Amino acid sequence: MPIRDDDIAAKIADLDARLREVEALQALTLRILSTTRPLDAVLAQYGASEAQQHALYRLLDNLAARVKGPERERPTQSYFEMQFAEIFPHQEDRTFVELVLSTLTIEQPLYRDLSAYMNAQGWVK
Repeated sequence: MPIRDDDIAAKIADLDARLREVEALQALTLRILSTTRPLDAVLAQYGASEAQQHALYRLLDNLAARVKGPERERPTQSYFEMQFAEIFPHQEDRTFVELVLSTLTIEQPLYRDLSAYMNAQGWVK
């Protein structure tokens, strides 16, 4: 028995509705996760001082603002790595940097936008 166009349209509409529900749940989950400040937990796990935490947040705030600016002022991976190394001079564990960058995806919305930029530019592997 052939599948009718009405059946296909109904299935697509059902799938679309389910997808919207999943997206809404994902957005809610991200909002809840961001209230826990997951980046603070990562920094604490790696022994970052309070001064280092504040310096990193200042760097991230600066980068997030520059991402929305003119193309010529957008940050580069090299700039980020240089600034990051100044904040954490004795931290040579690449996993730490990657974990910080990955955690931005579930941080506050400002950092999620920065994370999307970093991913688009190939900073995260």
